[in-house]
Amino acid sequence: MRRQARRESSRAWIASGATVTIKTYARRYGVDRYTACEDLTAIGLPLPDSARRWAHRPPPQPRRRRSATPPALPDDDWIMIDGRPYFVAGYTPGGARYGIYVDETDDGDLTGMITPGRPGKVSDLDLFGPSVPAAT
Repeated sequence: MRRQARRESSRAWIASGATVTIKTYARRYGVDRYTACEDLTAIGLPLPDSARRWAHRPPPQPRRRRSATPPALPDDDWIMIDGRPYFVAGYTPGGARYGIYVDETDDGDLTGMITPGRPGKVSDLDLFGPSVPAAT
């Protein structure tokens, strides 16, 4: 419902004798409480002092941008499904892949392999242990 139609409808609702509060207005018309306060003030309904907190909408908070490049994965056996690293163990005869998500593993070392927060960067974790110099 558009603003003008919503306000005309609310005038009739108030005239019917219904108890109108910011919360009931917001529920009835599917708007947030800031918009409900603005509409009720615009049509001239006196609001209690407790409704003052809805009079001023807070400034919008900037959201963190998602990276356009997908995070780096150590090899071709790892894929991303729903933003979670998934190890492909094999394929069914029909071609569907099966495997396990990295956060479902019991081995804490595997989660160090993949660093979704740093695109293009693979962890320094060596799965085969530290390199041991050959004895001379």
